[in-house]
Amino acid sequence: MNSIKKVLFYTISCLFVLGLASCKKDDTLRYNNITMGNLVNGKFISDQGNTFNMVEMNSSVDLKKFKRGIMNCDVLREVGEKEYDVRVNYMDTVFTKTPILASVAAEDPEKTVSDPIHIEQLWFSGGYINMMITYNAKIGSETKHLVNLVYSKDEQGRYVLNLRHNAFGEVWTEENSSDMIIGSGYVSFPITKIVKEDNTKLVFKWKWHKDVGSRFD
Repeated sequence: MNSIKKVLFYTISCLFVLGLASCKKDDTLRYNNITMGNLVNGKFISDQGNTFNMVEMNSSVDLKKFKRGIMNCDVLREVGEKEYDVRVNYMDTVFTKTPILASVAAEDPEKTVSDPIHIEQLWFSGGYINMMITYNAKIGSETKHLVNLVYSKDEQGRYVLNLRHNAFGEVWTEENSSDMIIGSGYVSFPITKIVKEDNTKLVFKWKWHKDVGSRFD
């Protein structure tokens, strides 16, 4: 599994010096625009269908390995219909993984482990189910955790999506609490090839220690 990184956001402020008679004109259309999307032919295509040409880069990222991610940018100018030149302030990859059918996941015990994990945010965009998740990890550990979205259909025809987490032993207890931290990150699961019906209901399930959470959409 790719490592999940916490996304950092930058805040830009303008300082006015006492006694300054005039300020240089700024034609920037929008500061700190935050969006999620995919890199296609060197351009960032947002889930909303906007094309961002990255003409200025203030973020160090290996675009050769970049497929899907989150970006903080300043929109400099509009150059076409839904196409913009931008200054990139921050850019990071988003972990992406195809959901697994429950019967297939059952064949691999590592994919059905339910170590604690929590869905902090959830939304749909660009054909993906996107989540911000939190999880426990051991301080200083290089162990790569395994995250999967396991799906099935219930008797009512609803899709049951179970977020599974295999921490490979890095599970919080009262005894080891001083050695653990809570990590967070963004993850996207492509869903259009699985859920094809209109107006269907999805049930989300996950385990956070002794509690099991669920959400309906």
